[in-house]
Amino acid sequence: MAQKDQSVDSDFDGTGFEAAEVNELARTLEENDEELAELLELLVVVQELSEDLAPELREAAHESREPVAELRMALEREETLVLVQRVGENADTLVELLETLEVVDELVGDLVPEVKTIVRENRETIERLRFALEREETLVLLERLGENEETLIELLELLDVTYELAEDLIPEAISVVQENRQPITELRMMVAGMSHAYGEADLEPYQLGQNLGNMLVLGSKLGDEQLIDSVEAGLGAFTEEQPPKKVGLFGMLGALRDDDVRQGLGILIEFLRRMGSSRSN
Repeated sequence: MAQKDQSVDSDFDGTGFEAAEVNELARTLEENDEELAELLELLVVVQELSEDLAPELREAAHESREPVAELRMALEREETLVLVQRVGENADTLVELLETLEVVDELVGDLVPEVKTIVRENRETIERLRFALEREETLVLLERLGENEETLIELLELLDVTYELAEDLIPEAISVVQENRQPITELRMMVAGMSHAYGEADLEPYQLGQNLGNMLVLGSKLGDEQLIDSVEAGLGAFTEEQPPKKVGLFGMLGALRDDDVRQGLGILIEFLRRMGSSRSN
C-alpha cells in the first residue's frame, strides 16, 4: 500500500494535486468500483446505440429539414410567443376546460343514441316545424319582433309589475268578495233580471242603450234639488197621518183664489200641454 502511495505521489509530482486529495480520490474509486464498472458498460451500450441511430437521425433530419425550418420560424413569430404566453398564463383555466370537454364528450357519447332515436321518431313533426319556420309569415313575425324589441321588453316589464301587483291585490280582493257576498249576489240577480227583461222586450242593443241613456238624462234632470223638494212636498199630502179635508165644487172655486193652487195648476196644465205636443209630434 505504501508502495502504491509512493508511486501515486511520484506520478503527480508535476501536477497541482496534493497527496491527500489523490489518496482520497483513489479511495473513492475503490469504494465505487462496481458502480463505475456499470456506468462504463452503460456508456458502451449508449455508444453502440448512438452508432446505430446516428445514420437514421441524419436521414430523418435531412428529410425533415424544411418542416423543421418552418416550425422554427413559426415558433419564432411574435404571435406564437404571445399565444404560448397566454396559454401559460391561463393554464389552470385550460385544464378546467379540458376536463369539462372530457365530461361533455362522455355526455355526448351517452346522448347521441337517444337523440338519434328521438329524431327518427319525430321526423314528421320536425319536418312540419321546419316548413312552418320557413314560411313568410314566420319570418315577418320574427322581423317584427326584432324591430319592436324595446317595446316587447317594456311590455314584459309591465307584465312583471302587473303580476306582482296582482299578487298583492288578490288577497284583498278575496277578502272584499267574502265580506260583500250578499250584495254581489243581489247585484248578479238584478243584472240577470235586466237581461231577462231585455230578452223578452226584443230590443235592439242600440235602442236599449239609447233608452238607458235617456233614462240617465231624465234621472239627472229629476235629481234637481228644487224639483225633488217640490215633489216631496206634494207627496206629503198622501203620506201625512191626517188626510186633507174634503173639498166640493165651491171649495174648488174658493181654492182657485189661492196663489199656490193657481201656480200648481199652471205647472200641471203646462206639463199636460207639453206632453200632448210631444206625443202628437
